[in-house]
Amino acid sequence: MSTGVDDTRFVAARGTRLVRDGRPYAVSGANYWQAMNLGMAAGPSSDRARVVRDLAALAAHGVNMVRILAASEGSQYGAQPDRMYPVLMPAPGEYDEDVFAGLDWFLAQLPRHNMTAVVTLANYWTWSGGAAQLVSWATDTRIPYPEQWDPLRQERVGGDYQTYLDYTNRFYSDPTIYSTTQQWYRDHIRAVATRRNTATGVQYRDDPSIMAWELMNEPQVLGAAQGGEQQLARWIDESAQLVRALAPRQLVTTGAESKNGRRWFEAMHRSPHITLASCHFWPLNWGYYDSADPTSTSVDYAIAKMHAFVDDNAQWARDAGKPTVLFEYGMMRDNWGPFAGLAGYSPRAPVTHRNRFFAA
Repeated sequence: MSTGVDDTRFVAARGTRLVRDGRPYAVSGANYWQAMNLGMAAGPSSDRARVVRDLAALAAHGVNMVRILAASEGSQYGAQPDRMYPVLMPAPGEYDEDVFAGLDWFLAQLPRHNMTAVVTLANYWTWSGGAAQLVSWATDTRIPYPEQWDPLRQERVGGDYQTYLDYTNRFYSDPTIYSTTQQWYRDHIRAVATRRNTATGVQYRDDPSIMAWELMNEPQVLGAAQGGEQQLARWIDESAQLVRALAPRQLVTTGAESKNGRRWFEAMHRSPHITLASCHFWPLNWGYYDSADPTSTSVDYAIAKMHAFVDDNAQWARDAGKPTVLFEYGMMRDNWGPFAGLAGYSPRAPVTHRNRFFAA
């Protein structure tokens, strides 16, 4: 049945390029994870006036795409540290309609600014609940959080990082719970892709404002004991195939950082149902940048690593015959002198190195 929407309005892949309305589509984007919560009509996280201001400011600076989240999960153990609330899914298969309607409203704002969105369907990390929460539900066990800053308690909490990774990887590697976690995940994909927007009356899968679906924000690689490349590639292929079947006119991407070299890039993007490659670059997190070094040594090294990373990912995507987008990159504010330590997160901290990095 025709939806009345011209197919050319959807962003499409033509070889290694993106096109829209028959013309090349160059992406200038920003992450806007708080979209559905700010878009709520009421409640402590609601701030539609801010959304209107933000989108206008982003558009004025040439931003034409926002990357947003359509997944957040609650816990059977009550409020959790460093997690966004209210959540979209308080329990498996249950939805907070007010949060979903906030996402509806946000998507309805995008055409006013000629913007598109990349809609992320899951998160590897715990700040939204994420894959670890689905493991927690499936096993009725508590998430072994990695060490992190808890803004509510104003202290560092959590434990070993590898223990957290091993736990979260069970989402797509543990055969004893795979059918359960994947059923919940696939049901969620169906719920989002087929949802009829309460603000526009259009199903999400028929909305050209949605440029692409992202399977997960930053899925991490698996070790040999967890099935490695074969298992992760299986999960990507199965998931992307479902998304493409439900929403064939929109692109599908992995959400991968593509930080583990060519072999893993190819494993995470070889599925024919993945139509857009993905990469992220975080020099501080990856040990390329020392935020406490006020000299040019560390930032110059980070810039050199960034250029090599972008060149590599561009070449790998060309070889795969797919377009790619650098969906995330960043550098923190100056973190020395009066802004050492946590003071580096203050909005008053200068951005000397960040400006050099962004310009590069």
